[in-house]
Amino acid sequence: MRTRPGGKVTAGEAVAYRVAVHNLHERLPLGRLLDAAGVAAVQDTPPGNAPIALAARVAKLTPAEIERALHDDRDLLRMLGPRGAAHLVPRRDAAVFGPGALAGTEESLCEQLAGAWPAIEGRGWTAREAVGEIIGVLAAVLADAEPRTKGEVSESLHGRVPPDLEPWCEVCDVHHVPDQLLRLAGTAGVFCYGWPQDRRQMIMATDIWLGEPLGGEVKASRIELARRFVHAYGPVAPRHFAAWTGIATGEARDRFIDLGPELVEVRVDGAPAWMLEADLDCLADPPLAGGARLLPAGDPFLAQRDRSTLIPDRMVQRAVWRPVGSPGLVLMTGHPVATWRARKAGPRLDVLVQPFAGLGERQRTVIEQEAGIVALFRNEGDVAVRFSP
Repeated sequence: MRTRPGGKVTAGEAVAYRVAVHNLHERLPLGRLLDAAGVAAVQDTPPGNAPIALAARVAKLTPAEIERALHDDRDLLRMLGPRGAAHLVPRRDAAVFGPGALAGTEESLCEQLAGAWPAIEGRGWTAREAVGEIIGVLAAVLADAEPRTKGEVSESLHGRVPPDLEPWCEVCDVHHVPDQLLRLAGTAGVFCYGWPQDRRQMIMATDIWLGEPLGGEVKASRIELARRFVHAYGPVAPRHFAAWTGIATGEARDRFIDLGPELVEVRVDGAPAWMLEADLDCLADPPLAGGARLLPAGDPFLAQRDRSTLIPDRMVQRAVWRPVGSPGLVLMTGHPVATWRARKAGPRLDVLVQPFAGLGERQRTVIEQEAGIVALFRNEGDVAVRFSP
């Protein structure tokens, strides 16, 4: 990592760069769906949000195109990625956003296990041993190629893993493997999601679903994930990468160091941050953004960890990023202008837009057009958009 002389970056420059890298300045052609998904992976919680995020990036995208990529061609994969959350990722990048997102050190893995770790800590297990045990048992259970719901997977582990790894859960009133421990086994690549059944997400062994092992070299995947993150969210610091993945800050810093001379230090509001040298030209002169985009909650663009760079106002930040039930964000020519929520009202989708400031008639018209895309992916034939005062 090295310093770029005079490398001062304003918040506006950083946001304009990120808008461009996330393909939110201008939609990609339909044939580049995988390129759109491969920038930073696309979180899909709740299920169905990721296709809306991809439609904000890919022109003329339809639910049928997503269905074909996920279930017919299988070059798009729904799996657990950073933080153990479900993401849509290109098959070619699955090792990067899956195993590459798993912590590489004991300290870091304890951090990534979060609330699951105290339940098994002090029982003679290391975090690495605990994750490895669950991976091994899961691989054996899923080898029968039978699709299972998450609950069925958890139930199938009962009695097959050591009791120490099935602590008592006060919420569920039963002994079971902690949820985050199970999720990190998915991040490691042992399972993914296959054909849904009755709107339920069904888990299958990844190698059976794909017809081959996931592949990829773990150390190279870890470094590549850091590279993707800096490309998608630069200028950034290791602590931002740690928050995005759930790993410890020390490991995040080591992965930045592994990128070596690819990284260049710049200054954002006087604080040190890093960019890929290959991205400096785009940072200096990003393409202009046009039109509106309705980004769903959990959109990868909203996963940037220095939230004040995108939205300086703390009150507005709290409206956009809520602990539970966050709204979507409306971008207009690359700038955040409103939040939005949608709910079904009979055969129609009602979209409520809450602007941060006044919107002109033309801006409202463009937003209404974008809401039609959301309705398409929510399987609603009609949409009504309402703007709050």
